[in-house]
Amino acid sequence: MRLPSRAAPAGHRATVAKATDARRRSRPARAARLEEAQKYLFVLPALLLFGTFVLLPLGSAVYYSFTTWDGLRTPEWVGWRNYVRAWNDSIHIRSYVNVGIYIAGTLVVEVAFGLLIAVLLASDRRGFGFMRGLFFSPMVLSMVAAGLLWTYVYDYRRGLLNEGLRALGLAEWAHPWLSDGGTAMLAVIIVSGWKYAGFYMIIFLAALRRIPVTLYEAAMLDGATPLQRLWHVTLPLLRETGVVAILLCVTGGFAAFDLFFTMTGGGPFNATEIPTTWIVKQAFDRHNMGYGAALTVVMTVVVGLVSLAYLLVTRRRHTVEY
Repeated sequence: MRLPSRAAPAGHRATVAKATDARRRSRPARAARLEEAQKYLFVLPALLLFGTFVLLPLGSAVYYSFTTWDGLRTPEWVGWRNYVRAWNDSIHIRSYVNVGIYIAGTLVVEVAFGLLIAVLLASDRRGFGFMRGLFFSPMVLSMVAAGLLWTYVYDYRRGLLNEGLRALGLAEWAHPWLSDGGTAMLAVIIVSGWKYAGFYMIIFLAALRRIPVTLYEAAMLDGATPLQRLWHVTLPLLRETGVVAILLCVTGGFAAFDLFFTMTGGGPFNATEIPTTWIVKQAFDRHNMGYGAALTVVMTVVVGLVSLAYLLVTRRRHTVEY
């Protein structure tokens, strides 16, 4: 016998309605949490690589910097002794002076010269594309290959430079460019400019293409000369690009190991010694890994502070960028 159904109590219906509304409201919240989790999952591989190849080696370097270790035997804890030694190491201090000179020189021969080339070759006139490719072509060479090539160019006896001077009747100008402490750094700076000026040319060319032509047309209507257009239109609108280019040049100067190691090895008499070459000599040539790790930590802190100070200073000025 089938019993007649009875209507649910009003209180029960209200409870079911509230539960249904709560489930509906919780769906967007769950979707938002799932989307947030997906963001972290996409970033996770990069974080793992960064932690494995940057944070872990840096943490190991910090640990070994407080030890004396030859790379084979058990490290022995020595506290701050390596840092005190670095502070009193005259060659270590001189290496920062040398890298400062190198960076100052590369700012001229790389960034400034790259900007000049970009401004001169920015148009699409016939032959300018070939010239841009010609200036960029040294970038296809590795730094070691470029260093070896220019070592033969600078060779005192058979080098292309001295042989050319002798052919022009200027034999008295022939010089041991890489063996003289007064010219070795300049010779390395020239090679660095030869290799990287084309790289900065491409960076500035990309920025120049974003500047509206109407700004130049308005300046021409106001009677501005080409030099005035460059100074009042082009350079202000390239400021942000210049900030990035200078930062790349500064940080790259501290990392310039292969060129110095290939061409001079830090000589003559430490005239071209920079922090990275001195670190490699201490850690691998003299098997003093603990001291080399301390020098690495010092250089990391110096580069970080210099970059941070530079970015803080350059952030204070506002520039319109197209």
